[in-house]
Amino acid sequence: MKARAELSIGCSDVRTCGELARVLTPDNSGVPPGLKIVMNAKQETVLFDILSESPSSALSTVMAVLRDVSLFEQVWLLSRADGSVATRVSPK
Repeated sequence: MKARAELSIGCSDVRTCGELARVLTPDNSGVPPGLKIVMNAKQETVLFDILSESPSSALSTVMAVLRDVSLFEQVWLLSRADGSVATRVSPK
């Protein structure tokens, strides 16, 4: 039995969308046989098309993508918080 899942992740802006796609690209390469993941970033949306020979493999892949997106969101938001190393301005 084959399975297919499509995910659409909306981002707040094009920059965030591009960064999410860049960060997740290494995770989506070198997948096991019988699994195919296609990811495209368009404007403010990252689209995932997941094809699998097994429904359980498709479901675990969807869960992994969602977990990775959640982790990205947490790190991305923290890096933009006031006082974070990424946003702190060095005194002159």
